[in-house]
Amino acid sequence: MSDIPLGVLDLVPISSGSTAGDALRNSIDLARRAERLGYARYWFAEHHLNPGVAGTSPAVVLALTASATSTIRLGSGAVQLGHRTALSTVEEFGLIDALHPGRLDLGLGRSGGKPSGPPSAPPVTATPVVDGRAPNGLRIPPRFSFEHLLGSPRVAVQRALLQQPNAESQDYGEQIDDILALLAGTYRSADGTQARAVPGEGADLQLWILGSSGGTSAEV
Repeated sequence: MSDIPLGVLDLVPISSGSTAGDALRNSIDLARRAERLGYARYWFAEHHLNPGVAGTSPAVVLALTASATSTIRLGSGAVQLGHRTALSTVEEFGLIDALHPGRLDLGLGRSGGKPSGPPSAPPVTATPVVDGRAPNGLRIPPRFSFEHLLGSPRVAVQRALLQQPNAESQDYGEQIDDILALLAGTYRSADGTQARAVPGEGADLQLWILGSSGGTSAEV
Protein backbone atom coordinates (compact mmCIF):
# COMPACT_ATOMS: atom_id res chain seq x y z
CA MET A 1 0.00 0.00 0.00
CA SER A 2 1.24 3.50 -0.83
CA ASP A 3 2.51 5.78 1.94
CA ILE A 4 0.14 8.43 0.57
CA PRO A 5 -3.07 8.40 2.65
CA LEU A 6 -5.87 7.31 0.34
CA GLY A 7 -9.60 7.54 0.86
CA VAL A 8 -12.88 6.46 -0.68
CA LEU A 9 -15.93 8.65 -1.40
CA ASP A 10 -19.07 6.50 -1.58
CA LEU A 11 -22.54 7.57 -2.76
CA VAL A 12 -23.98 4.14 -1.84
CA PRO A 13 -25.10 3.52 -5.43
CA ILE A 14 -28.07 1.25 -6.12
CA SER A 15 -27.09 -0.83 -9.12
CA SER A 16 -29.63 -2.02 -11.66
CA GLY A 17 -31.84 -4.78 -10.28
CA SER A 18 -30.71 -4.31 -6.68
CA THR A 19 -32.23 -2.64 -3.63
CA ALA A 20 -31.20 0.05 -1.16
CA GLY A 21 -30.43 -2.74 1.32
CA ASP A 22 -28.10 -4.36 -1.21
CA ALA A 23 -26.39 -1.02 -1.76
CA LEU A 24 -25.83 -0.48 1.97
CA ARG A 25 -24.43 -3.99 2.45
CA ASN A 26 -22.10 -3.48 -0.53
CA SER A 27 -20.84 -0.16 0.84
CA ILE A 28 -20.22 -1.57 4.31
CA ASP A 29 -18.39 -4.53 2.78
CA LEU A 30 -16.28 -2.15 0.66
CA ALA A 31 -15.43 -0.12 3.77
CA ARG A 32 -14.20 -3.30 5.48
CA ARG A 33 -12.06 -4.12 2.46
CA ALA A 34 -10.67 -0.58 2.33
CA GLU A 35 -9.75 -0.85 6.01
CA ARG A 36 -7.93 -4.14 5.44
CA LEU A 37 -6.03 -2.64 2.50
CA GLY A 38 -4.82 0.27 4.61
CA TYR A 39 -6.97 3.10 3.28
CA ALA A 40 -7.01 6.11 5.60
CA ARG A 41 -10.58 7.34 5.14
CA TYR A 42 -14.00 6.28 3.94
CA TRP A 43 -16.49 9.07 3.31
CA PHE A 44 -20.17 9.02 2.42
CA ALA A 45 -21.92 11.67 0.34
CA GLU A 46 -25.44 12.99 0.89
CA HIS A 47 -27.96 12.98 -1.95
CA HIS A 48 -31.76 13.16 -2.04
CA LEU A 49 -34.54 12.18 -4.45
CA ASN A 50 -32.16 10.10 -6.53
CA PRO A 51 -33.45 6.54 -7.17
CA GLY A 52 -29.92 5.36 -7.94
CA VAL A 53 -28.38 6.52 -4.66
CA ALA A 54 -29.08 5.24 -1.14
CA GLY A 55 -26.81 7.69 0.71
CA THR A 56 -29.50 10.03 2.01
CA SER A 57 -28.17 10.30 5.58
CA PRO A 58 -24.40 10.28 6.11
CA ALA A 59 -24.78 10.03 9.90
CA VAL A 60 -26.92 6.88 9.71
CA VAL A 61 -24.63 5.18 7.19
CA LEU A 62 -21.57 6.20 9.22
CA ALA A 63 -23.04 4.67 12.37
CA LEU A 64 -23.69 1.38 10.58
CA THR A 65 -20.21 1.37 9.02
CA ALA A 66 -18.46 2.32 12.26
CA SER A 67 -19.96 -0.76 13.93
CA ALA A 68 -18.61 -2.95 11.12
CA THR A 69 -15.06 -1.52 11.12
CA SER A 70 -12.52 -0.64 13.79
CA THR A 71 -9.70 1.63 12.60
CA ILE A 72 -10.46 3.42 9.33
CA ARG A 73 -11.60 7.04 9.65
CA LEU A 74 -15.18 7.62 8.54
CA GLY A 75 -16.67 10.87 7.34
CA SER A 76 -19.30 12.86 5.50
CA GLY A 77 -18.55 14.30 2.13
CA ALA A 78 -20.56 16.33 2.87
CA VAL A 79 -23.41 17.06 5.25
CA GLN A 80 -25.73 19.49 3.48
CA LEU A 81 -26.20 22.31 5.97
CA GLY A 82 -28.80 24.07 3.86
CA HIS A 83 -31.62 22.03 5.40
CA ARG A 84 -30.08 21.30 8.81
CA THR A 85 -29.32 23.16 11.99
CA ALA A 86 -25.97 23.36 13.72
CA LEU A 87 -27.40 21.56 16.77
CA SER A 88 -28.85 18.61 14.86
CA THR A 89 -25.54 18.12 13.07
CA VAL A 90 -23.45 18.25 16.25
CA GLU A 91 -25.82 15.93 18.12
CA GLU A 92 -25.92 13.33 15.31
CA PHE A 93 -22.15 13.11 14.94
CA GLY A 94 -21.60 13.43 18.68
CA LEU A 95 -23.82 10.41 19.19
CA ILE A 96 -21.69 8.31 16.85
CA ASP A 97 -18.47 9.64 18.39
CA ALA A 98 -19.69 8.54 21.83
CA LEU A 99 -19.35 4.91 20.73
CA HIS A 100 -16.54 5.33 18.17
CA PRO A 101 -14.39 8.19 19.51
CA GLY A 102 -11.73 9.81 17.39
CA ARG A 103 -12.70 8.21 14.07
CA LEU A 104 -15.10 10.72 12.51
CA ASP A 105 -14.55 13.41 9.89
CA LEU A 106 -17.35 15.96 9.73
CA GLY A 107 -17.35 17.35 6.20
CA LEU A 108 -19.64 20.37 5.94
CA GLY A 109 -21.13 21.63 2.68
CA ARG A 110 -23.61 24.39 1.93
CA SER A 111 -25.64 22.47 -0.66
CA GLY A 112 -29.39 22.68 -0.23
CA GLY A 113 -29.30 26.22 1.06
CA LYS A 114 -29.21 29.62 -0.54
CA PRO A 115 -26.19 31.75 -1.39
CA SER A 116 -25.42 34.49 1.10
CA GLY A 117 -25.29 38.10 -0.02
CA PRO A 118 -26.42 39.68 -3.29
CA PRO A 119 -25.77 37.95 -6.62
CA SER A 120 -22.22 38.56 -7.80
CA ALA A 121 -21.55 40.47 -10.98
CA PRO A 122 -20.50 38.52 -14.07
CA PRO A 123 -16.71 38.31 -14.38
CA VAL A 124 -14.99 40.77 -16.68
CA THR A 125 -13.11 39.03 -19.48
CA ALA A 126 -10.68 40.35 -22.06
CA THR A 127 -12.23 38.17 -24.77
CA PRO A 128 -15.54 39.50 -26.18
CA VAL A 129 -18.30 36.91 -26.30
CA VAL A 130 -21.09 37.33 -28.85
CA ASP A 131 -24.09 34.97 -28.90
CA GLY A 132 -22.26 32.59 -26.63
CA ARG A 133 -19.17 32.30 -28.83
CA ALA A 134 -15.64 33.74 -28.69
CA PRO A 135 -14.07 35.27 -31.83
CA ASN A 136 -12.39 31.95 -32.63
CA GLY A 137 -15.77 30.22 -32.68
CA LEU A 138 -15.33 28.46 -29.35
CA ARG A 139 -18.67 28.19 -27.55
CA ILE A 140 -18.50 29.74 -24.07
CA PRO A 141 -20.94 28.22 -21.55
CA PRO A 142 -23.10 30.68 -19.62
CA ARG A 143 -21.96 31.76 -16.17
CA PHE A 144 -23.30 29.45 -13.46
CA SER A 145 -26.34 30.93 -11.76
CA PHE A 146 -27.17 29.69 -8.27
CA GLU A 147 -30.40 31.66 -8.48
CA HIS A 148 -31.38 29.73 -11.61
CA LEU A 149 -30.57 26.44 -9.89
CA LEU A 150 -32.77 27.27 -6.91
CA GLY A 151 -35.58 28.09 -9.32
CA SER A 152 -35.60 24.65 -10.95
CA PRO A 153 -38.67 22.48 -10.19
CA ARG A 154 -36.55 19.57 -8.94
CA VAL A 155 -34.61 21.70 -6.45
CA ALA A 156 -37.83 23.38 -5.36
CA VAL A 157 -39.40 20.00 -4.54
CA GLN A 158 -36.29 18.91 -2.67
CA ARG A 159 -36.23 22.08 -0.57
CA ALA A 160 -39.96 21.78 0.15
CA LEU A 161 -39.58 18.19 1.36
CA LEU A 162 -36.39 18.71 3.37
CA GLN A 163 -37.27 21.95 5.12
CA GLN A 164 -40.11 22.98 7.38
CA PRO A 165 -42.68 25.26 5.68
CA ASN A 166 -41.43 28.84 5.34
CA ALA A 167 -38.10 27.91 6.95
CA GLU A 168 -35.03 29.89 5.88
CA SER A 169 -31.55 28.40 5.79
CA GLN A 170 -29.10 29.93 8.23
CA ASP A 171 -26.09 31.72 6.80
CA TYR A 172 -23.38 29.13 6.14
CA GLY A 173 -20.65 31.01 7.98
CA GLU A 174 -22.92 31.45 11.01
CA GLN A 175 -23.69 27.73 11.01
CA ILE A 176 -19.99 26.90 11.06
CA ASP A 177 -19.48 29.27 13.99
CA ASP A 178 -22.38 27.67 15.87
CA ILE A 179 -21.09 24.16 15.22
CA LEU A 180 -17.64 25.08 16.53
CA ALA A 181 -19.15 26.72 19.61
CA LEU A 182 -21.42 23.76 20.36
CA LEU A 183 -18.51 21.34 20.03
CA ALA A 184 -16.39 23.51 22.32
CA GLY A 185 -19.18 24.06 24.86
CA THR A 186 -19.02 27.85 24.44
CA TYR A 187 -22.30 28.48 22.63
CA ARG A 188 -24.37 31.47 23.74
CA SER A 189 -27.54 32.77 22.10
CA ALA A 190 -27.96 36.42 21.18
CA ASP A 191 -29.40 37.10 24.65
CA GLY A 192 -26.56 35.22 26.37
CA THR A 193 -28.38 31.96 27.10
CA GLN A 194 -26.08 28.95 27.20
CA ALA A 195 -26.89 25.81 25.22
CA ARG A 196 -24.96 22.56 25.58
CA ALA A 197 -25.08 19.77 22.99
CA VAL A 198 -24.91 16.43 24.78
CA PRO A 199 -23.90 14.22 23.08
CA GLY A 200 -21.71 16.37 20.87
CA GLU A 201 -19.88 18.73 23.19
CA GLY A 202 -16.25 17.69 23.35
CA ALA A 203 -16.60 15.16 20.52
CA ASP A 204 -13.29 14.29 18.86
CA LEU A 205 -14.28 15.26 15.31
CA GLN A 206 -12.13 16.51 12.47
CA LEU A 207 -13.99 19.29 10.64
CA TRP A 208 -13.64 19.77 6.90
CA ILE A 209 -15.14 22.58 4.82
CA LEU A 210 -16.22 21.33 1.39
CA GLY A 211 -16.89 23.74 -1.44
CA SER A 212 -17.17 23.39 -5.20
CA SER A 213 -16.87 27.08 -6.05
CA GLY A 214 -15.88 30.45 -4.71
CA GLY A 215 -18.03 31.99 -1.99
CA THR A 216 -18.66 31.49 1.68
CA SER A 217 -17.45 27.89 1.80
CA ALA A 218 -14.16 28.98 0.23
CA GLU A 219 -13.72 31.80 2.73
CA VAL A 220 -14.61 30.11 6.06
